[in-house]
Amino acid sequence: MRALVLLVALLPLAPCAQPPAYHIDPAKTHAEFEVEHLGVLRAHGTFENLSGNLSYDASAQTGSIDLTIPVASVATGWGARDQFLRGSSMFDAAQFPRMTFVSRRFEFEGGRVVRVEGELTLRDVTRPVTLDVRMLHCDRDTCVAEASGAIRRREFAMDNWWPLIGDDVQLSFRLAAVRD
Repeated sequence: MRALVLLVALLPLAPCAQPPAYHIDPAKTHAEFEVEHLGVLRAHGTFENLSGNLSYDASAQTGSIDLTIPVASVATGWGARDQFLRGSSMFDAAQFPRMTFVSRRFEFEGGRVVRVEGELTLRDVTRPVTLDVRMLHCDRDTCVAEASGAIRRREFAMDNWWPLIGDDVQLSFRLAAVRD
């Protein structure tokens, strides 16, 4: 009988709650990039139709995110440049249609997310990337977030046209997610 009482006492009173889960809304989510071009100009572009999942629990200070970014969605406002970026010397969208970001850790300060550490895979190369989080707000039904970071494109086998096209690429993400 004592063993049964001890066993019951060791069982959790309630199952561990999972953080609320959300799915990325592709219509309201996009990524932007900026890279030096010809040593003085800044080239800008966007990616659309991002997909993925987010889980976040502010009180438990936990979370995770995975994003899938279709590289063929790149848009710079100039069709010829977009085709070049989709081509084999840059993103090679035919062979590597997606880049992905998978978080490994959310970092909190003062009760809010300030950084997300994860891994970015681009052209079948995976490297660690840290995103600085400007804002992450979730309510019962939705989450919105803004984050930014930087990569070196040559670390992802995108070294063509360097140094005419810079190595440092600034990334920013604006996302909206809906509760599952």
